[in-house]
Amino acid sequence: MKNQLIIIGAGGFAKSVVDSINFTTEEIVGFIDSYKQGEHLGIPILGASLNEIDDKDKYVYFISIGDPKARLFWYNELEKRNLQQINIIDPTAIVSRTVELGTGIYIGKMCIVNSGTVIHDGAVLNTRTLIEHGNQIGFCANISTNVVLNGDVQVGKCTFVGSCTVVNGQLNIGNESIVGSGSVVIRDIPNNVVVAGSPTRLIRDID
Repeated sequence: MKNQLIIIGAGGFAKSVVDSINFTTEEIVGFIDSYKQGEHLGIPILGASLNEIDDKDKYVYFISIGDPKARLFWYNELEKRNLQQINIIDPTAIVSRTVELGTGIYIGKMCIVNSGTVIHDGAVLNTRTLIEHGNQIGFCANISTNVVLNGDVQVGKCTFVGSCTVVNGQLNIGNESIVGSGSVVIRDIPNNVVVAGSPTRLIRDID
């Protein structure tokens, strides 16, 4: 029997998520979206909040929102109702058998995740991400397209790493920070900052 899946977020990221779903095990019932009504990708939008879903325990859930803070909000909404979240891993992704996976994780097309990596709850690895050995990807972090994280990198919770960024090995990227697209990270990044460039430089603090 297939899981009855409700997807939270009916935007562009949802297109990638739906394309990666294993339809032999999951059946999409509909979306929840705070801003849209009607349909998305030909699938009904059921409402704006979990409160509009009857018999919530009948379903499994996935958050198809890229913004880390929004993912955190919805993750907590599901957790406080004890609702089940699933992982969605594209069939083209290569994930080492030694990788530790939390829940609510997305791993997109042609990603490679190597030995000993830990991916915490709610994290997103977008298309063609390369995660080398021994990485730690934090809670609700978003690793964007074509990012390369070399060995033993730690990415903090709710942090966003922009497309085509390269991070040297054995570095720490702090919590709730933003690394701009195309960056080259050669030193640790603190919490709550925006950095960008090659090599990265501080753009601003995040209040």
